Amino acid sequence: MGRALVVVLFTGCVAEIGATQDAARPIDTSRGESGTPDAAIDGAPDAPPDARICAGGDAHATDATGSCFMIFRTPKTRAAAQTDCIVNGAQLAIITSTQTNTVVTTLALGIDAFIGATDVAAEGTYLWPDGTALTFTNFRAGEPNNGNGSFQEDCLIIEGARNGTWDDRPCAPPPVGTGSYAYVCQF
Repeated sequence: MGRALVVVLFTGCVAEIGATQDAARPIDTSRGESGTPDAAIDGAPDAPPDARICAGGDAHATDATGSCFMIFRTPKTRAAAQTDCIVNGAQLAIITSTQTNTVVTTLALGIDAFIGATDVAAEGTYLWPDGTALTFTNFRAGEPNNGNGSFQEDCLIIEGARNGTWDDRPCAPPPVGTGSYAYVCQF
């Protein structure tokens, strides 16, 4: 038996990978059509195509800006908490409004939890993890007080049992019984 070789030639066929086009209407580049699919087709309207779902931690919630906050209730030092946030694709929480403070307070109900600001670089000048200064604060009366001069308190916590006020606390022990708290991550 003989073998036959069949060769099919296509001429004039051009395909653009990822392009969508109605067969009855060609893509009109003069009207700004690019031939690439709309990013929102695969997701919710007005949502970025690869938007991350707010999930994780022991509880989680979003604020009005769409930021996701996750609380982890197992106490850690601030350094360990920040590392855990990074592992989870986040950072320690940045609170810039009353509304966001309320969301984080709801997550921290009944406990103290690290938020992102510290004054490690310059005593009394608190900065968020991204290096920005605090534009909103919710310090409890008399705070921050740096341990009344008894010891360093360079990290901020949100007081879930005190309606979400803030206090400066040690970032790690000593003194004994301080420096390890639950923590709130944000992405």
